[in-house]
Amino acid sequence: ALAHTGSTMARTAERILATYFYDTSFGYVSENDACGLAIYLSLGTVLGLGTAGRLFTQRKEKQRKELVSKLYIVTIVACYSLAILAIPRVRYFLDSPDLVLFFQVVSSLCMGFGISVMYSLIPGLVGSAFGPHRGSYIAYTDGVAFGISSIVWKVVASSVSNGSQDGGG
Repeated sequence: ALAHTGSTMARTAERILATYFYDTSFGYVSENDACGLAIYLSLGTVLGLGTAGRLFTQRKEKQRKELVSKLYIVTIVACYSLAILAIPRVRYFLDSPDLVLFFQVVSSLCMGFGISVMYSLIPGLVGSAFGPHRGSYIAYTDGVAFGISSIVWKVVASSVSNGSQDGGG
């Protein structure tokens, strides 16, 4: 259940991704446009299930582990890229809001792609070992993962708000 928490954190980032795009754009991206950009995380997940998911199902055990490791690396790099692109000095250094926004969208797409197999396929495969109780296992796993991720998101929200309720960077 705890292993599923990390993928749940990345997957539920779509809830705050629009705010991320808006807050880190320093007025370059409107609120409406920021909401539309959040779809790239879901698009990455769909692309990941279509390509990496197919590869995952065709591989043997050892190759599956290697694929999952590589996909975790893609996700971690994408998350760090989003964090680095939010730093104002980096934005000023690049001096191109379009370029920064492009990198943010690509990072969001890659994050969805990288986490797709771990979030969507692996819990079901592990749950199949529980036979007639697999539904209970998956519900328990999702419950623990979403519970822990909600606590983490609360801590993140508190740490980045700095007492300001306004967005827009």
